[in-house]
Amino acid sequence: MPPRPGPRWRLVRVTTAGICGSDLRGLAEAPVDGAVDPAGVVPGHEMVGVLADGPGSGERVVVHPLVTCAARDEPLCAACRNGRFGQCASFWRPTVRWSKSLGFSADLGGGWADWVWAHPAMVRPLPPDLPDRTAVLAEPLSVAVSGVRSVRHHAGDDVVIVGGGTLGLLTVVAVASVLPGSRCFALVRHDFQADAARALGAEPVRTPADLPGARPRGADVLIDGPGLAVDAGGTSSSLIAAMRAVRAGGTVLTLGNPDDCTDLTPLWLKGLTLIGHLEHAADPSPRPPEAADSLDEAVRLLAAAPDLGRHLVTHTFAPDDVERALAVARARRAHRAIKVILRHPS
Repeated sequence: MPPRPGPRWRLVRVTTAGICGSDLRGLAEAPVDGAVDPAGVVPGHEMVGVLADGPGSGERVVVHPLVTCAARDEPLCAACRNGRFGQCASFWRPTVRWSKSLGFSADLGGGWADWVWAHPAMVRPLPPDLPDRTAVLAEPLSVAVSGVRSVRHHAGDDVVIVGGGTLGLLTVVAVASVLPGSRCFALVRHDFQADAARALGAEPVRTPADLPGARPRGADVLIDGPGLAVDAGGTSSSLIAAMRAVRAGGTVLTLGNPDDCTDLTPLWLKGLTLIGHLEHAADPSPRPPEAADSLDEAVRLLAAAPDLGRHLVTHTFAPDDVERALAVARARRAHRAIKVILRHPS
């Protein structure tokens, strides 16, 4: 275990950790031996654990993975003051200590290991009756909530979500909370994803042309349809599908962080607004006040739906079986996998 980063940092014993699509992409770029790469970085930024030292020892918490100004005990940068934690200025410093996030730092640990270090600003207490299987969804739900908040002016409009993975399905939950009165559609590839979307209150579709009122204008580029499309797939093809699915003059929100886009035709053809979003954010006008931080709001939503993990967590492995867990996460269709998690020994 790396040494304590500072006097205020807390040791957290990890109980449950998720495997995220960004973990899989990172491992593809820099393969690891087991769960640790040659530089000593342990992946895993979605995690639930127990405070293992200091005040409140034994309390169950979910860990906010970003190491922002508050976690560094530094004056808040402009991004942090405005609640845009994913754009914290410290992330851009070439010699930044500890990297930007748990799961990407050899000094702080990651959720696939037994222990991590977390600053008090990074831990959120969990309701005692919220199971780990659901609580581990808090981090990706926080991303969905913070992104959908940025387009809340679409409340009451139809919404199509592109992507049937964990982030896409949790965006269904975020839309129901943030955009009241909106009808939600989920553009998914597989039957098991359609079943999960339906259980969460979305209507699954397989192509943009299946959307109500769809009027294609060549190559499935719709001129009518939902006013908001959310790309939760994080690929060029999912972003293109979102731009094709939204109506002329509509808005596309990217949550999955695609690296490129090979066809921007729908963007200019239909006069779309494209909004990028990254990670977590505070709400400048929260309702209710205690839900300013998107992770706090995610915990609140999960507390109201403690069985959500039953719909989304499809596979559980022990940490020493991480290679098999990764194989299942990479072959989602073959294994009918949505969220794959690692359950640490108690």
